[in-house]
Amino acid sequence: MGPLHTKGAIKEFTEGIEEIKKQGGKILHGGNVIKGEGNYVEPTIVAINHDAPIVKTELFVPVVYVMKFKTIDEAIAWNNEVP
Repeated sequence: MGPLHTKGAIKEFTEGIEEIKKQGGKILHGGNVIKGEGNYVEPTIVAINHDAPIVKTELFVPVVYVMKFKTIDEAIAWNNEVP
């Protein structure tokens, strides 16, 4: 995975991770800025409730949400809630 485009994107990433945690998300993998040259962060996998507001916000950073659902129709309905 390549670097983020700006230092501002690093800030968006770290603020997004903090907001995810505040909203009950659990970091399953990643979630850290990689020290050194360039704007590198760890790709991040998050377990979170589908109704957490952050889920409906596009962060433009490498974060993917994982949610449990009971039926495929429920999963499709949740996906359709996102603007």
